[in-house]
Amino acid sequence: MVTSSDVSGGKGFISIICRCIIKFVDSIDDSDVYTTVLKIPGFESLEENAEKCDSEQWFDEDGKKEMTELHRLECSFYTQLAPIFDVPLPKVYNVVEWIYGKQEGCIHMEDLTLRGKTISYFDNINLTQVKEFIRHLAHWHKNILTADPTIWKEKFVFKKVDAFKNAIIAFDKMGQAFVEKSSMKHLFDPLVKKYRPLTQNFDFMMWCSREAIDELQIPRVIVHGDLHSGNIMFGIDKNGDVQNYIAAFVDWQTMHEGSPMEDMARFLTMCADGVVRRQAEQFAIPYYFECLVKEYGGEEEKVPYTVEKLQKAYNLAFATQGLFALGIVPFLLGAMEKLESSKIIKDSYLDYGTLKAYHIYEDLDRLMTGEMKHLFERFGKVEE
Repeated sequence: MVTSSDVSGGKGFISIICRCIIKFVDSIDDSDVYTTVLKIPGFESLEENAEKCDSEQWFDEDGKKEMTELHRLECSFYTQLAPIFDVPLPKVYNVVEWIYGKQEGCIHMEDLTLRGKTISYFDNINLTQVKEFIRHLAHWHKNILTADPTIWKEKFVFKKVDAFKNAIIAFDKMGQAFVEKSSMKHLFDPLVKKYRPLTQNFDFMMWCSREAIDELQIPRVIVHGDLHSGNIMFGIDKNGDVQNYIAAFVDWQTMHEGSPMEDMARFLTMCADGVVRRQAEQFAIPYYFECLVKEYGGEEEKVPYTVEKLQKAYNLAFATQGLFALGIVPFLLGAMEKLESSKIIKDSYLDYGTLKAYHIYEDLDRLMTGEMKHLFERFGKVEE
């Protein structure tokens, strides 16, 4: 007998995760079973979350066809790049192409719930977990930087720009609506008004992720692209409690060539509250560099980066991530709606997410009035 259930818990972007349990005719009891997972791409989770946070639909039919590219990228990652990375990943047994409107796609993989667990946006990480993340990041960056470039260079450049624009517009609108209802509206208002021109400036987003990296003259790597807490499975003990080691990085749909600091900024802004993120930012870049030097056998001259350039790259990535901190909160609150029935806990989630977003905007303001002031003057001016 085969039974299945959706275990994605509203965390999926364009996919659902089905856990399948196979009970055999000679199974002794309910624990004597085989479990596996099917990842099935689709837009149901995205549309459900958008509806819960009063957002318009993100993509029309043409946009949805474009977004099938994300499933292709993830399949390519598991079949071509995973062995090079040598980081914790799920075992993948088979992949099926997604042809929108004609053929359902699928990735058949191991059941990671037996050895790992994700946390939500409204939970917090600790500094030990930050260091664990950085060590893996440095390891996969070194491995991709020293791999045969013909395997990956110029082959994983995400070109579906219109679909990306739609997502930016949607998060901007959700952020504006969220501020209007927020108990911290009086604090958010001046910052949001000041930086909304940047949020709406697609050229700024593209410049930070492309031209700015070229100007820094730092080599690109393969970036996961969406390393929030729902895409990192931490190990669990025999009681199912989360530990500090990473069991697997999952959901490689937005994988692409990009800045070595893009995943770092995404991880810290999405997974940590303001206190932990600010503490981590005191050591994260030097520690990443130290880990890279070890990966290169202690030969610092082989590392293609400097701490100074990495810090600049991190600031650029933080700015683009930070501008959407407001839209993230209501979107993920919508995902938690069916998972949590307690009003006081949901209210606590709201308070936590609001303060987390406010701390990000505070730090964005420090950057844009300090060392990145020239970028605000270039891209943040309101056209008369």
